[in-house]
Amino acid sequence: MAEFIEHFGVNGKLFLAQVVNFILLLYVLRRFAYKPILRVLKVRWEEIEKGLRYTDEAEEKLKKVLQEKEIILQETRREALNMVNDAEDIGKSRKEEIIKEAENKSEAIIQTARKSIEEEKAKMRDEVYRDAEEFLAMGVMKVLGKMSPEERDKILIREALKELRSERA
Repeated sequence: MAEFIEHFGVNGKLFLAQVVNFILLLYVLRRFAYKPILRVLKVRWEEIEKGLRYTDEAEEKLKKVLQEKEIILQETRREALNMVNDAEDIGKSRKEEIIKEAENKSEAIIQTARKSIEEEKAKMRDEVYRDAEEFLAMGVMKVLGKMSPEERDKILIREALKELRSERA
């Protein structure tokens, strides 16, 4: 084997020195480089896991918030619909009240107008009777004025007796 080692040009002392150097280098790297790098990687890994957990928790909270939002929106829509229905009901009842009120007012106006018309009719009738009475009185005076006083008295007495008889009967 020595021949084999020499044939490839390997020096035993040099090889041993290289092995010792390699082991020392491995120890130094492991102690001062590899372990700190592993610690940094471990901390980084923990931060990544923590971030992922936080992201999962945030997603769950977001889902809950979205569900709550949807529930609140549904309740709000339902309340708004109820408010609209209530407003429509109030509007309908108010409309009916306004119509009844208008009907009552129009009926009152009609009654007032009828009463006013009846009063006007009565006044006109009275005026017509007064005017007719005046005209008749003037006509009777003209006719009676041409008659003698005895004839007038006889006619008036006959008329008074007719009136008395018609009242008794």
